[in-house]
Amino acid sequence: MSFTAPDSNDTFWSRMKQDWNSLMTTLRTEWDELSNRLNNSGRWNTALVRESNEVTDFYLTAAQHERLKTMKQYEQVLYKTGWVFRAMFEKLRPERRVVAIIGVLLLFFADQNNNNALLGGLFLVLVIMLELKDKLVAHDELAAGRKIQQSLMPPRMPAVNGWELWLYTRSANEVCGDLIDFFPGEDGHSSVAMADVSGKGLHAALITAKLQATIRALAGEIRTLPELIARINTIVHRDSPSHIFASLVYADITEQEGAIRYVNAGHYPALIIRRGSFDECPKGDPALGLARTVQYSEQSVRLERGESFVLYSDGLTEAQNTQGEFFGKDRLTALLTSSTGSAEETGAAVLREVDRFCSGAPASDDLSLIILRRTGAAA
Repeated sequence: MSFTAPDSNDTFWSRMKQDWNSLMTTLRTEWDELSNRLNNSGRWNTALVRESNEVTDFYLTAAQHERLKTMKQYEQVLYKTGWVFRAMFEKLRPERRVVAIIGVLLLFFADQNNNNALLGGLFLVLVIMLELKDKLVAHDELAAGRKIQQSLMPPRMPAVNGWELWLYTRSANEVCGDLIDFFPGEDGHSSVAMADVSGKGLHAALITAKLQATIRALAGEIRTLPELIARINTIVHRDSPSHIFASLVYADITEQEGAIRYVNAGHYPALIIRRGSFDECPKGDPALGLARTVQYSEQSVRLERGESFVLYSDGLTEAQNTQGEFFGKDRLTALLTSSTGSAEETGAAVLREVDRFCSGAPASDDLSLIILRRTGAAA
């Protein structure tokens, strides 16, 4: 057993001073942010409208949204407010509903001394604190899941002789339903994969993790691509809920010849970028999980120096700005065909343009991009 002397007064007060300075710095930062929002009415109004739309999108059903379209403006406000509060109440746990009801009743039947109002406010604050606690716990768990996902991600720029590879993905929420992966092979072959599980959020992330494990387990054991994807499809169909499916492109890169063999299972067609122009590869076969048995076909393409094979998810082309406009494939292909830089420079330019286009609008889906650029003959 060991004993340590208590902190000296100097140490105690120095720590208090550090904590105080840190608190004041945080408060100044928050105040500056609030002041900027208040001084920029357009930004403030945009933020309020976005937050309001997110609340109604979350709490209202599709049928309720359709009913709102037939109402006058004052009716929309009344019905929307009532529906939102009703949905909020229904999502509370039974015991918290009781506390919330007591709090509201105390507020409405407050006495002259406002004792009931104070007590009712405390009851409602208690409900909010409990709900916030649940949210923070869920957020921490999702953050831990995100770290695990990131640990399973391949290198951003894997080294492949004769090629530049750039692999990127980012999630719309805490965890990602898109999958990108890289498989260093033997005998001058390497492979990449891009998948997009239907939906987003936690359920999509769990299916994505299982899909990644399945691909990694089978990739080195099954030689032909159609057979590999057919086997993966059978497993996805067997182990996933009936309403869940996933698109997948699995591509094998031949270093010496500059050739790419690939199978497309329900994903967007790949783009071939050639000297200021582009070609779209043929559409693929059915997505994974739609049927137990599917016959998949292999496609191939040969690239010359400077040409690229590009894969992307719908989160890129369907990224929306605050006006609800999609980024679209035309903007993507214009960026890809005008770029003369490396795979990394091209990918970074695409991301910058997507972020500029969205200009603060919340992401509606996970975004992924893979660029395979032929740089020359293998050494």
